[in-house]
Amino acid sequence: MAVSRIKTYVRGFDDALAGGLPEGYITLIAGAPGTMKSSLCFSVLYNNALVEGRKSAYFTLEEGKDILLEHMQGLGFTEEKAFKNLSVLDMGTIRKNLNFLQARGTWIELFKMYASNFMRSEKISLLVLDSLDVLETMAKFQDRRTELYYLFEWLRDLGTTSLLISEGPVEAPTNGRYPDEAYLADGVVQLGLHPTSDLYVQRRMRCVKMRSTRHETGYYALAFDEGKFEVTRAVSGG
Repeated sequence: MAVSRIKTYVRGFDDALAGGLPEGYITLIAGAPGTMKSSLCFSVLYNNALVEGRKSAYFTLEEGKDILLEHMQGLGFTEEKAFKNLSVLDMGTIRKNLNFLQARGTWIELFKMYASNFMRSEKISLLVLDSLDVLETMAKFQDRRTELYYLFEWLRDLGTTSLLISEGPVEAPTNGRYPDEAYLADGVVQLGLHPTSDLYVQRRMRCVKMRSTRHETGYYALAFDEGKFEVTRAVSGG
């Protein structure tokens, strides 16, 4: 049975993923600062909203909504048609009123309740959570693996296709073990910066894993120009 796919609209990358991200999957988008994680994820939502009319939601836990939108519009994501289907939700309101709200439940319970109600009422099928690291800090996880497991199961129960942004690398295991989220996610895409000379650093992208998908595992050079992402085969440099 064919798996339904969600296009990333990254030229060259959907072909490497046999057509895109499997629908309903949770994919970890991991990388260091400056690798364009947020921009890449926003681009996936924006293009799905613009081209396919897919209802999408971007949950920002750290950067304010106005700042995020200003940055994304500066990159060329400006079509009003897309924003009729793409919602940006600033979860800073919950953070700022944390002491008041905690009388009514834990932070993670309040976040899940708010997000669930919004996604179901708006029939959201594609979402970004930016970022997993901030969520973990705000939720004050005690048993990290267990609480991450329940977070991932909550997302699966919603029936959405989810992109979770993570600030940590997943390619170099610490003490021989990858981070818990890399095991729990259905897919892992790593973004990185690779020096190709003393003066030039190339952004790179790699699909570390994607369940039920024949995919390329090698590195791609990631470029962004005129509002579009594109990958090409990376070549060694310097």
